Amino acid sequence: MKKANRAVYIILAALLAVALALAFLNRGDAEMRRALEENREFQIRVDGEYAATASLQTLLDLNPVEFKTTLATSVSAPREVTLRGVELRALLTALDIDTANADHYVISGLDSYYSPLTRAEVEQDGLIYVCFAMDGEVLKPRSDGGDGPFLMVIRGSRFAQRWCKYVEAVDVVTRD
Repeated sequence: MKKANRAVYIILAALLAVALALAFLNRGDAEMRRALEENREFQIRVDGEYAATASLQTLLDLNPVEFKTTLATSVSAPREVTLRGVELRALLTALDIDTANADHYVISGLDSYYSPLTRAEVEQDGLIYVCFAMDGEVLKPRSDGGDGPFLMVIRGSRFAQRWCKYVEAVDVVTRD
C-alpha cells in the first residue's frame, strides 16, 4: 500500500471515529427533542439554564388570539394564513420568567434553526407570537410533515424569513 493511500485511510478512520463520538454525545439531546415534540412542549431557558416548560395547554390557558398574516417559503408562493397563538412576552410573564435583565432572546427549532430576537422586539405589543394552530388546525409535528408543534411568528415580518418552525426552546440571554 502506498504511503498516500495509507494516509487517506487513516484520515477517514479518524473522521469516522469523531463522527461516532459526536453521535454518541448527541444521543441524549435527540431523545429530549423527541420527547418535547411528542409531548407538545418546549423549554424556556435563562442563560442556558432550564427555567420552565411550556405546553400546548399552557398556551391554551393564556387566551390565545387569532390573526392573519402572509406566509411565503422558498418552495411556496405567498399566501394568507390564520394563526392562533400567544404573545411571547405574555407567555414568559405567565411562567414567572424574569426578563428584567434580558439583553436578547434566541428561539431554537428542532431542525437546528435559530432565530434571534432583540429585547425591543419581544417587548413590542403584538409582534412576537408562539403559535400552535394554522387555518383552524393544530400544527402537525415535524415528524408528521408539519411546521409544529409550535411556530414562532414575527407578525408583519415580510415573507416570514425569521419565523422559527418546530420550536424546542426559548432562550433568554441576560446582560453580563
